[in-house]
Amino acid sequence: MTTIEPRPVITDAEKARRAKSVHSIRRSQQIEGGDISPFAQALSEQYIAGELTPAQMRERLLKHHGVTVK
Repeated sequence: MTTIEPRPVITDAEKARRAKSVHSIRRSQQIEGGDISPFAQALSEQYIAGELTPAQMRERLLKHHGVTVK
């Protein structure tokens, strides 16, 4: 059973910080010849908007890719 975490309330400054972080990660992957998946991009946008916590984003990415962490 998944615990539902309350949606964080974030400021515009926090949204900007998150967007910069996501952009840097994506840019780094592009420089190395890759890119993030459309699924990961959608999660990133939810994270930037404050709709997901980092833990929720990680959980959904791992589940999507079939990765089980013990």
